[in-house]
Amino acid sequence: MKENEKKVENRDLRVYPVKIDESKLNVVKKYPLLPIPFFMVLLGRVKAGKSTLLNSLCLSPRFYGDDFQVKILISPTLEDPAMIHIKEHFDFVFDEYSETLLDEIIDMVENDQNDNRYLLVLDDAITSNFVQTKSGKIDAFSSLITRYRHTTNHKTGKEGMLSIILTLQYFKYLTPITRTMAMGLVICGELSDAELKKISEAYDFFGGNSKKFMELYRQCRIEPYDFCFLNVDSMEMRRNFDAVVWSKDDAKPQLETITEERPESQKENEKKDLKE
Repeated sequence: MKENEKKVENRDLRVYPVKIDESKLNVVKKYPLLPIPFFMVLLGRVKAGKSTLLNSLCLSPRFYGDDFQVKILISPTLEDPAMIHIKEHFDFVFDEYSETLLDEIIDMVENDQNDNRYLLVLDDAITSNFVQTKSGKIDAFSSLITRYRHTTNHKTGKEGMLSIILTLQYFKYLTPITRTMAMGLVICGELSDAELKKISEAYDFFGGNSKKFMELYRQCRIEPYDFCFLNVDSMEMRRNFDAVVWSKDDAKPQLETITEERPESQKENEKKDLKE
């Protein structure tokens, strides 16, 4: 028994990275914004600044304005004056969501002969009808969110051809799946204490607990139109897109210490695995 224990102790059980052909993933780095492809949620009540933010994200070259060849909008509030520029510059505009429409959009992306990258915006199109039942059945949009990153152009074989922005007024409209899969959440305007409590509990990994999250969130909301940007991909909380309020790098010194203490044999094995 002791002899077997010694063998286990001497065995290298470290898990090493898998070599991946990143050219097929079609990733575009946009830090401090989310990398493409992405699923981003803009949350806020009426007149919270969501439409203004949406215009910048979708149309300005400082954000994602030049990154997508085809842009699709689904919004029941197309007549909102703040949406006029988006309507003019988007390739396809629909005033009503349906699962049939969603299927047609996915088919368009997958069978595009020109290798275009797509942006799909659902503006206040999500309602309480988007739910996950107790039996586990989910709606088509929630199902798409679990696999959108792997939406592939059949001609080129490239993944990551679809990115999605979802705007909504109530956090409760996010199913557990869409909440988990969101790479970034932007919280705009004023929300009720009850709503903020739910958000703080769902995203308490920013700061470590719900109470700390709320303290950090208040640092993001100084001026009337400030928003809180939770970048789940890079684990940062920002006031607008500028100032970092909290980052996972706060724990970096401890992680570096652990890395330095790794045996040389493990470091060599890691290099071998990456070459294979």
